[in-house]
Amino acid sequence: MTRLTYAYAFTLAALLHTVPACLDATAGDDPDAEDEDLDGKADGVTTPVVSDDNLNGLWTTTENGTKLVDDTVIESWPAIGIRVHKGGKVYQLTRSGDHLTGTGVALDVKPNKSGVKDDTFDGTIDGKTIHFQRDVAVKPPITLSFPADRPYRSWLVDTILPLAQQDRESYVHMTSSPMLAFLTSCELYKHGSWLRTYFKGATFSEQAANFRKVVYAVNGQDSTPRQINSNYKFSSTLQANLKDPSKIGLAMSTFGMYFSTAAGRSLHIPMTANSMAYFITDKPKRAELLGLVVMDTPSHGPLASTFGRQLLDMGAMPAADNTVYARTMMELLAKSDNRSASSLSPTGQSAVTDWFSVMAIEDYRGVAFGEPNLGWGYNMTNVQFFGLVARALARPSAVDSTGKPVLGQVLVGSELRPGDPSYADVLNNGNDMQEYPDMSALKIQATNFLRSAHPAQVAAVEAAFANIVPKNQLDYRAQQDIFHFITAELYDSQGRIANLKGAAADTAINAVVALFDVLNQDSAGFEAYVLAHGTTKSNVAAPKSTGF
Repeated sequence: MTRLTYAYAFTLAALLHTVPACLDATAGDDPDAEDEDLDGKADGVTTPVVSDDNLNGLWTTTENGTKLVDDTVIESWPAIGIRVHKGGKVYQLTRSGDHLTGTGVALDVKPNKSGVKDDTFDGTIDGKTIHFQRDVAVKPPITLSFPADRPYRSWLVDTILPLAQQDRESYVHMTSSPMLAFLTSCELYKHGSWLRTYFKGATFSEQAANFRKVVYAVNGQDSTPRQINSNYKFSSTLQANLKDPSKIGLAMSTFGMYFSTAAGRSLHIPMTANSMAYFITDKPKRAELLGLVVMDTPSHGPLASTFGRQLLDMGAMPAADNTVYARTMMELLAKSDNRSASSLSPTGQSAVTDWFSVMAIEDYRGVAFGEPNLGWGYNMTNVQFFGLVARALARPSAVDSTGKPVLGQVLVGSELRPGDPSYADVLNNGNDMQEYPDMSALKIQATNFLRSAHPAQVAAVEAAFANIVPKNQLDYRAQQDIFHFITAELYDSQGRIANLKGAAADTAINAVVALFDVLNQDSAGFEAYVLAHGTTKSNVAAPKSTGF
């Protein structure tokens, strides 16, 4: 696989102590570098104005005449307003014209010349004279390490959220050669999808040549993930080589994110030695629609994997992965610990990397933009539990009506049929892993069977989460479905899952793994229970996702 490699790992400590900032000597207002019609500053009028979006950034800070080591970070989008992070404190500001005020804060924003690179602030914070200047120094990539000491939802809030903001505001130097190597390793390039969809030319070769023109055009440019679409050379060359001008918006969004990632930006999240996620965010003003995540795994090159593709990999894992997959999921969710992922098969590593990465970006969108109950990340995890339940009904020595081994079974109406986790994608037909009746019915049957035949394992799971969200506060789904119960506890919108630490987290992990183990061990009893409760057995395979 073509992997972006850099000799820098960014940890939480580095979040608190950023690289000393300085202005690049060549980072002035270059008309070839900034598209003045797109950068959010009202260039071309008498007085330039810094837009609310362009308040976002990393800002070198001088306090009472002394330059501070750490950058100040400013966040600005409708869901949160304007927030200044300085010296471990957060200041909420309001804006009137070019004046920003808040408790202890009075700042004037100064757009100066055209383009965003020379923007500054002057004023006071807590009685001290302050000067901010946009930090345009090129920053190294940010690589996250799983902390293995707190629930995923806590890690999302205390680390991923602020580092995503830092990443999308960090400048990167674009060099065409390594960018082209990464971009041409992407599945959407290799399969011709990008070329056919966007670029002029009658043949693959002609389309590829026009694609390369865009990559070569940005060589030597400095930009950020949020600002790359305002880069004149990127935007003008892309538009000149686009076969359908009506697709310019989608093309700019897509390639803006992929190009900045190819240059070295995005949060790099290595799941195993063979699986990497590139967590990409771009424009906060897009709110819950911002960003995407691209995974490079043993099953595929860099790809913003579809739900169907992920579930097909989950269905294709060897049976030996069942316990390890359940443990890996729970260790990631309860402790932000990825160590067990390396024990999975290559297919299992792909499945768990794609699940966690897509789940995290979906969950990020809700949490970062004031909608922690959005449910997209919850749904992604819930469907993994559905997949593990379906796999518990595998009959590999039997074959379905097409002669293929039965690697799992699902409910299709009143029939129990050979099938795999990707049946959920078929039911969703493009939706974000919502739960349809066939999915719910199988999980409830599994819950009822476990309560009847293995009550101790169910009780252990419920006890493990007793100090998180009281059971009487959970919705009806979590009351009747033990797998919804687990998911609801892990994705509590009030943040109570933060209490699950240390030995308590290990207890929860082991209880959930034991629940799936007993379901797999008593697979025959599980199937008999399902067939005894209004279901008939069929040998006709359930529909599968086509994936990518």
